[in-house]
Amino acid sequence: MDVLRRSPGKLYLHVADILRQRLRSGDLSPGDRLKPISEFAEELSVATVTIRQAVAILEGEGRLIRQQGVGTFVTENAASDDTFAVGLDWPELLDMVTKTDPRLIEKRENVKLKPADLKGGKAAPSYVFLRRVNALKGNDCLVADAYIATDVYAQCPDRFDHETIIPLLESLPGVTIAKCHQTLTIGQADMDKATLLGLPLSAPLGDIQRILTSPDGTVLYLNDVSYRGDMVKFEISLDLAADQMQAHA
Repeated sequence: MDVLRRSPGKLYLHVADILRQRLRSGDLSPGDRLKPISEFAEELSVATVTIRQAVAILEGEGRLIRQQGVGTFVTENAASDDTFAVGLDWPELLDMVTKTDPRLIEKRENVKLKPADLKGGKAAPSYVFLRRVNALKGNDCLVADAYIATDVYAQCPDRFDHETIIPLLESLPGVTIAKCHQTLTIGQADMDKATLLGLPLSAPLGDIQRILTSPDGTVLYLNDVSYRGDMVKFEISLDLAADQMQAHA
């Protein structure tokens, strides 16, 4: 399959994505037995070791299970929905951000934000920067670069380092969130993010910037989040007025 060889990054990661797509589409269902490694390798025109590496990834994710001397089978939870729906209201946003477990990668203090970064908000005197990688069901799925106003961070630094930030912000006494602004763009994995998420270089990412401001317009929290492109989705329902529905009936 020439398209695989033309794609940047490691072949076995692309093959793992192909398997995930077949699970999501229903081409592979719980209980199904995978075709032999040699047949799968011939179908995709790759080496058998590439198929074995891809299968090992999905075994680690709990989507496949190998039975010695019998074969490799699709597990019951293989097609579970591991995607993130972009929250369009506050409850949906809280549900989205609490699905993962964060791991601190980098921390810097006394960081200044430029006015251009704040989307019209006012800058706090300084911020604490946290880079974290979040995992869903044990698999790294996003990289988050968070900036928290220093005076807010100082209330419970250890919790900010290790807990989900938005629910924590909402729970703090004396902290009032008046507005949340979100921007969604489609980006590509640079070297750092590809390495952290185990993706090919230039793999698609869903980049979401969130800015939370106080009643006086001060930016309390800015977060640039990069989700794996195969794990983020945007859903919106359009409700037609009753007279419009009758007109289309």
